[in-house]
Amino acid sequence: MIVISAMITTFDDQGDAFQKSFKELATKVRKDPGVITYVLHRMINNPSKFFVFEQYETEEAIKFHGSTPHFKAYRKIAASMVKDRDVGIYREVD
Repeated sequence: MIVISAMITTFDDQGDAFQKSFKELATKVRKDPGVITYVLHRMINNPSKFFVFEQYETEEAIKFHGSTPHFKAYRKIAASMVKDRDVGIYREVD
C-alpha cells in the first residue's frame, strides 16, 4: 500500500471554495481503480489549512489518478485557491 499525505494552505478567502471543489473531486476519485482512501480534513483553528490522506493499492493506481480528466480539471481550478502545498509519498513497511 502507498500513502500520500498533502498539507494544503489556501488563500484566506478560498477555504470554502476549495473544500467544495475537493468534495466534488473526491466523489469521482473514490471510484477510480486502486484507490483505498481519499479524505480531506480541515484544521479546526485555521480554516485555510487542509490535510489530505490518500491510500492506493499500487504505484500504477497513483499514476492513473494523476492522469484522470477529473483530477486534471480539479488542479486547474484549485491553482487559484492554493497558496502552498506540501506532498509526501510513503510506502507501508512491516
